[in-house]
Amino acid sequence: MFHDNTSIFTEIKKHTGFPILATVIFRGRPRPVYCDVNGTNAHPFIDVHCHGIPASRDGIALQHVEFDALDRRDALDRRDALPSPCSVGRHPWHAAAAWSDDDGRALTLLLERDECVALGEVGLDRVHGPTIERQRQLLELQLDIAAGRFPVIFHCVRAHADLMQLRKRRHAREPWILHGFSGHAELAGQLLRMGFHLSFGAAVLSSGGAVRESLEVVPPERLFLETDESGLDITLIYRAAAAARGCSEMELRKTISANYQSVFGTWA
Repeated sequence: MFHDNTSIFTEIKKHTGFPILATVIFRGRPRPVYCDVNGTNAHPFIDVHCHGIPASRDGIALQHVEFDALDRRDALDRRDALPSPCSVGRHPWHAAAAWSDDDGRALTLLLERDECVALGEVGLDRVHGPTIERQRQLLELQLDIAAGRFPVIFHCVRAHADLMQLRKRRHAREPWILHGFSGHAELAGQLLRMGFHLSFGAAVLSSGGAVRESLEVVPPERLFLETDESGLDITLIYRAAAAARGCSEMELRKTISANYQSVFGTWA
């Protein structure tokens, strides 16, 4: 279902670098449709996980907003300014902090904002942060809010088996995207069989190794690319990933923009 909003097309391009032509009702929520300057659908560089202002303005960067950096009262009153598009969630490193009913209400309201397209980054980390049990408790509280409604972007360090077990136990229907994947092809295969999407970042710039082998085995419909905290231009990562997969950069852009539409519903 489209809501015509063609007049916005003439405005100065904001946030993404692409003007909004219309909004689409996707999974019961309004989502913007971005088009190029000729009024036709383009295939921009999609950066599915970015901290801060992206180095490249040639595309769409899904910026992470740390939940604890926001004022709860502003969130409850819908006064917080959010980048668009963005994801919001409490990182597992901050799991030691108490989680209140107000926190749950604030996160729900933030996720329902038009700017927000996903929960994240959330997850499990067996190297940094509080106990894995405390992290798991926080993660499940946030997943309960997102369940069946919002895609989830995961931080995971040496806890992939935990996440796979959790996804199986919860019978999760919403897309789960594992960001910054740097594991070997066997682990990639296990995650893919459990229904995960995998996002690759700066590690693909290395000349060889396990990460590039993993990149080669990911089906096109499960693939994303990102800059995370690297500060790199996303175009560099696309170039390296295209070379590793033996495809053109434009083919990769088409693939990932289609994935973005399918998972986040903000591209058409």
